[in-house]
Amino acid sequence: MQLWARNGNSRTQTVQIRITIGPGENAAQQNVDSRGNIVDTRISSFYTPFYAGIENNWYKNPALDSVWKPEYDVLVEQLVETHAPYILPFARDVLRVVDKQNNTHFATEDSRLDYYILSRAYQMPHTRQKWLDALESEKGRGFVCPICKAQIPVLSLQPDLVAQYGTHPPSCRTCSYVVRRYTPVWGEDTKRRLNDLMSHLSVTRNCDICRLPFSLERHVFTYAPIGGAGDLLYPNLYANICCGCFKRAFHGYKRGSRATHAKRLYELFVLIGKVPTTNFNYLLYLFHDREGIMKYISLLKKMPFPYQYVKEFGSLFAALVAAGVFPKGSKRMALGTMILANDGHLCLSMAEKEIDDFLFEAGIQHNKEVSYPDSGYRADWELFGSVTRTFVEYFGLMSKTTYAEKAKLKADIALAHGIELIAIYPRTDWRSAMTSWNAQRLKIG
Repeated sequence: MQLWARNGNSRTQTVQIRITIGPGENAAQQNVDSRGNIVDTRISSFYTPFYAGIENNWYKNPALDSVWKPEYDVLVEQLVETHAPYILPFARDVLRVVDKQNNTHFATEDSRLDYYILSRAYQMPHTRQKWLDALESEKGRGFVCPICKAQIPVLSLQPDLVAQYGTHPPSCRTCSYVVRRYTPVWGEDTKRRLNDLMSHLSVTRNCDICRLPFSLERHVFTYAPIGGAGDLLYPNLYANICCGCFKRAFHGYKRGSRATHAKRLYELFVLIGKVPTTNFNYLLYLFHDREGIMKYISLLKKMPFPYQYVKEFGSLFAALVAAGVFPKGSKRMALGTMILANDGHLCLSMAEKEIDDFLFEAGIQHNKEVSYPDSGYRADWELFGSVTRTFVEYFGLMSKTTYAEKAKLKADIALAHGIELIAIYPRTDWRSAMTSWNAQRLKIG
């Protein structure tokens, strides 16, 4: 082994040395830098015996030692035989057997006990060798994420993904977070747009607002600075919004008079087609086109945030009253009652409120008063999450000729555009219809 020490103009050189970890083990390559520090160059992965110092056998637990039996080592052998080198995601299965037989709670009380199982696998020579051999055979194998198209070493896949999908998950971990984020609005169009966006994150684009160039490469997890919701990627599915313009839209605009603030609140009400609730950020996900996204971002840049409305008007409801959105909490009309549903949607009858509340409580993502394509008609609801676009109509006045004719026109438009129309009438068992639709959606998803 040669080392060059730094002394005046003398050189410094890093050399490789070979260190044997222990008897019967594969030798590991390590580097020694100019200061004599050992730099480990072995495979860094969740699935190696070198992860978190497992090979040092320091994951001990006296309580688990006291109930451990030879038959549990057999389970560890089976674990290695079945899953090596991907042992970590499934180590808890052994602990569950131990718990069941001993009325203990090791599988739930301490996540580090997974490493106890890995230590057992490493201590037994035959399982250790199988583990190391399997690790060697997996080196260099890659996985291409179907969404972002990134090529990732299989040994770098997160244990939670491997536990659920094996070594062929539907996406990498980063993309899986994004997909879960958009589950409420997930559909074929969202999937197509997300695939395109995630595979072009590094591409330079020009912001539709400030016109400056930007890239999304470092902004997969950039969220609105206030409110804890609303992420930068979503508006970029439909438009080009840079991080600076996005964050300025969520900073809470303070300038302007009380009357101006009330006017902007009414404009938001008109834009979203529902009564705004206390989190403006979530409203972002109501929009599925460039025009809507741009209008929303532009308006929000000039609006106070809900907590500012509360401070100025006493409550958000008082601000809504001042804005003329909902003057008396409910309003009688010629053909029913205008009333607020639990999720903030404005309903035009008590029956509509009952249906909307059911959708909200069932976790069925929906929007109110959605336009039919190529017409001036609106549907009572659009439901999200199905492969097929789905509208719901509550036809409560079919005894009126003009009303019935309009209902027939809506059904024809829906059919022409491939929209599933769920028609509800006063005597319809709509709860069963909604429950059945939701069950089918979850089954497909």
